[in-house]
Amino acid sequence: MSLLALYILFVKIGFLTFGGGYAMIPLFQDELVTRLGVMTASEFADIVALAQMTPGPVGLNAATYVGQSQAGFLGAIAATAGVATPSLVLGLLVAVLLKAFESNRHWKAVLHGVRPATLGLIAAAVIFFAETSLFTAPIKALWRAGQSFGFCWQGVVIFLAVFFIQWRWRPNILWVLLGSACAGWLLFLIP
Repeated sequence: MSLLALYILFVKIGFLTFGGGYAMIPLFQDELVTRLGVMTASEFADIVALAQMTPGPVGLNAATYVGQSQAGFLGAIAATAGVATPSLVLGLLVAVLLKAFESNRHWKAVLHGVRPATLGLIAAAVIFFAETSLFTAPIKALWRAGQSFGFCWQGVVIFLAVFFIQWRWRPNILWVLLGSACAGWLLFLIP
């Protein structure tokens, strides 16, 4: 991809996404894996996992990694600038116009409509990660004859352990990530 194409792609995603980095993931996946085909689902899942492990916003980190994978260092800069541009522009507009619209019922209605859409985008990200880490085939295979569907037992074990540990003790997320990485390393070495 050219630098301009990367920049425009991430500007578009940034302008169409409300709710932060996790809401961007389905749009990234749709554009990069499904529509453009520049990455496989597995490569994309790895990039998003790395973006979650590094400091900073997930959407910004994912854009940086995608840009770097597509066009090197300058691609990372183009993608990062592209995903950050809408936030800067919209942030400035909101700062200027907030007082004028804070009691406007039409604006409040728009915000109430964006909330469920954001939740839907985050749910789509959850399904994407479930397909790439917990299941052996896309969830759609459940409804298609002839396609096998199963669970990746290692992913299920790690998921259930992390879910229980987070629910019960709420440890520092750094320890959860390190423990998950070690568990993955051990469990995925087992055939």
